[in-house]
Amino acid sequence: MYILAFDRDWTVDVNPHPRREAVPLEWVRYWAHEAGHEVWAIGNQDLVEEADIPGTVESIRRRDEYIDALGEQDEYGYYEWWPEREERLRILAELFPDAEGYIAVDDLDLGHVDGWEHYHAWDFVKHIRQGEIGLTVPPTTDLVSDRGI
Repeated sequence: MYILAFDRDWTVDVNPHPRREAVPLEWVRYWAHEAGHEVWAIGNQDLVEEADIPGTVESIRRRDEYIDALGEQDEYGYYEWWPEREERLRILAELFPDAEGYIAVDDLDLGHVDGWEHYHAWDFVKHIRQGEIGLTVPPTTDLVSDRGI
């Protein structure tokens, strides 16, 4: 089982980079709900609802058994404290110490976080298509993009 951590914006095709390829939301859902991987939203938390995956609040809840560390929510739904992305990845690694691998897909470079492989979405999709990452895609997926990649 892999731990897959996704940002949303400029990473998943619900809000892709204007000139680069994004990870299909269908793939994110597949890995989370059919392929048996742990898939988490680490960036924009709208992905929690869009992909029906857990996010930062759930990782804090699982680690601490409550979310008090985040403080109170304001009228816009923002918490007083929010962990940096590097900390979000560390929390996931703590929650799943026996994972086969840890992959972060984000437009921010997270390659410096120990134990995690970081990919930008366009590189991640390319490596998936070339069979260089041990993840399968939904059976209905055409691995050749409309960009010829």
